[in-house]
Amino acid sequence: PSPGDKAQKKITPFYLLSLDGNFDEKKFSFNFDVVPDVQPPDPTTYGSSYNEEFARKRQLIYQALQDAFFNVKTNPGVDPQAPIFTVIVVADITKGIATKTTMYLEDFKKYASAALPMDEYYMREHNEIIGREQLIGDKKGRALDYTEVTWGDFLTDQIKDRIRFKFTQSDFPPKSEPDNAIAVIAANTLSYYPSFTAYDNVYLYNIRAKKEKLYSKTEIKDLAEKPLWDEEKGRLTTIHFDASNFKPPASTKPAKGSASP
Repeated sequence: PSPGDKAQKKITPFYLLSLDGNFDEKKFSFNFDVVPDVQPPDPTTYGSSYNEEFARKRQLIYQALQDAFFNVKTNPGVDPQAPIFTVIVVADITKGIATKTTMYLEDFKKYASAALPMDEYYMREHNEIIGREQLIGDKKGRALDYTEVTWGDFLTDQIKDRIRFKFTQSDFPPKSEPDNAIAVIAANTLSYYPSFTAYDNVYLYNIRAKKEKLYSKTEIKDLAEKPLWDEEKGRLTTIHFDASNFKPPASTKPAKGSASP
């Protein structure tokens, strides 16, 4: 728990009251309720933080992914083939609480090779907290749901995460036309994954204003902004060591009975 911020809060141009979204039949749909000119709610007095042990073990998982898959092709039909998506679940099995992270492996590779800035990469990971009684004492993850990660669900979650961040945490929140700001967020996100083409439309519905807008694939592409980074420029150096002829150094321990220097 932490004390609330007692500083005077400023009126925000828009506040995101609710947000929902899904992908179905080649269409992204997002319903949102945006309240204009309101004072932000009191800050949450409970937050999450990770201790050093958690951070160290989590980093070992990322390092293992890097060592195992960064030299494996992701092209379809190539054998062996690296996974497209990776899900990391770290659970406190004494309390039944876990963090679940879903990532696109190519995004992680770009981040590790300095092609993506840290702030951008974190927006491409989808994180959620799971609370489930069945996780208590579950050392082998049997209580987890093992389902396929689809492109539609992954991009829907990422767009929703970016919308929430833009309206509630960003230093540059929308000051006008929230509907257009959400459309641009969707367009930018989809432009980062040009290989995903299995969609035809993006549908937006403003609950409070009772306005709807259906964008075609061409229209949504035209809204995309040019990113401030170049994902094709990165550097990743892999060094392979040949230990087949490795011999341990000769012992420097003095022979039994000899005088030590």
